[in-house]
Amino acid sequence: MATPNPASDDRRPRSRGLYGAVWRWHFYAGLFVVPVLLMLAVTGALYTFDDEIEAWWYRDLQVTPACAAPLPAASQEAAVQAAYPGAAIRRYTVAAAADRAAQWTIQPPGGAALNLFVEPCTGVVRGALEARWQLMKVISALHGELLLGTVGDWLVELAASWALVLLVTGLYLWWPERGDRLLGTLIPRLNAKGRVFWRDLHAVPAVWNALALGFLILSGLPWAGFWGGQLARLGTVSHLTAPTPNFVAAPTLDAAAPADPHAAHRVAAAGNDTSIPWAIRHDVAPQGGPARIGVAEVEAVARQRGVLGPGLRLIYPDGPGAVWHLSYIPGGATTQRTLYLDPADARVIDDIGYGRYSPLGKAVEWGVEIHLGRQFGLANQLLCVLVCGLTVLTVITGTVMWWRRRPPGGLRAGLGAPSRPKAYRTQTGVVVIAVVLGLLFPLMGASLVAVLILDVLIRRLLPTATQRRSAI
Repeated sequence: MATPNPASDDRRPRSRGLYGAVWRWHFYAGLFVVPVLLMLAVTGALYTFDDEIEAWWYRDLQVTPACAAPLPAASQEAAVQAAYPGAAIRRYTVAAAADRAAQWTIQPPGGAALNLFVEPCTGVVRGALEARWQLMKVISALHGELLLGTVGDWLVELAASWALVLLVTGLYLWWPERGDRLLGTLIPRLNAKGRVFWRDLHAVPAVWNALALGFLILSGLPWAGFWGGQLARLGTVSHLTAPTPNFVAAPTLDAAAPADPHAAHRVAAAGNDTSIPWAIRHDVAPQGGPARIGVAEVEAVARQRGVLGPGLRLIYPDGPGAVWHLSYIPGGATTQRTLYLDPADARVIDDIGYGRYSPLGKAVEWGVEIHLGRQFGLANQLLCVLVCGLTVLTVITGTVMWWRRRPPGGLRAGLGAPSRPKAYRTQTGVVVIAVVLGLLFPLMGASLVAVLILDVLIRRLLPTATQRRSAI
């Protein structure tokens, strides 16, 4: 994310070979990461204010007259059933505020899932949206999987992993030598011209942003399909890593005969749905009896347990043996509660709060809530937007630098990569770091091998112009 410090370019004789090699890797990592990282930064900034944006975007549906005494859930459910006869109800989300609509998710026969907006005081259904195309659902899907499903999820995970490589290599390239000046190191020289201006505008904000951006990347990776699944498998190893006490089997994202026949469906359906805690998303839900109770009894239990209010979602049973799932996240990791109710008699099978999470579960949930801007209120949201904004600036300035230094003649003349250091042998420490990163982030490790092969092919097949230009 950074480039050589102009004040110290000529003071690195002992590490020139390593410096050039790191710069080359920084270039290739940026070439792959830039488009995805830009998209992640923009969609992440938007999603930080998801409730506020949707309340404005869908104000005709979501904003209602203030309601001090909302109708019981059963009355709202009856209104939904009357408006959409024959539809299966999947979820009820309690209104986020006194002047907001409650949200009901239904599955009409032979149609796409819909989100209905119901006035809590009157039961009037104000309108419906196709669930998968609701604004923040689209933003979330873009952020998590590029709207490409599993393939997109893997691409995002790859880009996030390589962004960590960008951060590490960028910090190495920026790291000042003794005697470097403050200007150009911690303060960009905005009155400079040409390459110095663009280099400072790229490197200095990236350094300011490095720690926070690294945190956002790492805190988002648990939601990645491959890496997050492997992290969740640690729950089968010890109590220290088990996200919840009832995490007793390795998670699966497919229907490959899980211990609970509904577990694979539930995990896949959860996707990037942050209304379900990560620590719960991979658990094996308990089994219940035949369905004999309705939403009225479930709401009564929620009131008794102190979770009835904004932040509560009642997830209906989705088949024989499935249970009622109450997910309560009013704000922050420590407030999370998950209840499982037996549909036969409303018995609370389990009530899981933050205190029952393992150290791994607690760490992940804190990270996720900060990542989403929910842990510390408005200050958290603004900080996330600032980090995303600085990331956009870094991406744009890095792209400008590449565009200015690219060789004439288009791709046939090469990519404009920094020249490969002559007589440089990869140091043992660099190899060890690469192997460790590859083990920690397997998709990145596999792509690292592919990039090494690509680098060899480029040097052999493209003209020498590819190797000639090494400075912006």
